[in-house]
Amino acid sequence: MEIINNLYSNHFNYIKYLLVDADELHIISPFLMESFDIFFDEIKDMGIKKISLVTTLKDDNLDLIKKSNSLHSFCFNCLTHSIDYKIFIDNKLHGKIYISSKDNVPYKAIITSANFTEAGLGFNHEWGIQIDDSNQIRKIIDDLSNVSSHALTNDEITNIISRIDSYTDSSGETKKPKIDLKVSDLIKKRAKIHKSDIRYFIKPVGWSDRPFSTNRSLSNNIEKLHFSKRKPSAVRVGDILICYAVGTTKLLGYYEVIDEPVFLEDAERWPWEVKAKNLSIDYSQRWNFFNNTISSIQATYDSPEPITFVGGKSLGALNFGADKIRLTEEFANHLINIIKNSR
Repeated sequence: MEIINNLYSNHFNYIKYLLVDADELHIISPFLMESFDIFFDEIKDMGIKKISLVTTLKDDNLDLIKKSNSLHSFCFNCLTHSIDYKIFIDNKLHGKIYISSKDNVPYKAIITSANFTEAGLGFNHEWGIQIDDSNQIRKIIDDLSNVSSHALTNDEITNIISRIDSYTDSSGETKKPKIDLKVSDLIKKRAKIHKSDIRYFIKPVGWSDRPFSTNRSLSNNIEKLHFSKRKPSAVRVGDILICYAVGTTKLLGYYEVIDEPVFLEDAERWPWEVKAKNLSIDYSQRWNFFNNTISSIQATYDSPEPITFVGGKSLGALNFGADKIRLTEEFANHLINIIKNSR
């Protein structure tokens, strides 16, 4: 048995370690990340052939809205990477367990407080234990099969996603009213903040059918930046977006988000918009003179540490249409310094 936590590594790395020599993964978690793109990009070459997912779908719960994105992304990625999958529902589920198997024999498991979300796997203060007793792990699997639903059919999954999506109006918000009650202002802030709350993302501008022209720039003081049809809930005011041009893959500059995302009803492909302040105007005016491409900025990062916030060591998910990837602060600063030092 080994105690694990997110203080010295993170659960994303522990799960990848579980999958070494495995061909099957069991994900048991009430809450799920909305996009599985980065996770699948990191495990796609590890030989995983099957994934079983046990989660919740509770009626009248706002988590259903996120689950629509989660289920769609999970199924899409499994199909894209030729991985067999099954989805089970247990609405009394509270535990979080991750199990690896080889030839139908379970051999490692993590029992933890960490949900299968970016926060749970990456930066929340979570603790768990890793065990390798196959008999005990098999009993966990058997117990789960006794209390969970049957494996959802493709029609059931499609109907669930359609029902949830139909509950959102044209603005992308749920029709159900949300509570508006804040108490954070009543809590005294600590005198010193030891860790920045700023999040850093790398973001493509343009898409494969319409690459970003070398005659354009994002050099205005305030720029409007756009995201895909899934609301960029992770992007908050104060966060930093490091943008690059689809086509040349060159960096365009970096920008501070100054407004919450807004849904544009007349936009078909990238309907979510945020306003951002350009923090690198001089560079942005001349971005195409520099050879700061996605491949070159990764090649110049002389560190064995991950570059994405969830533990990834590549930006490959961008090749699968991701509209953003959250970066580690260290790698983000590497990119920002490249921009600052380009003359």
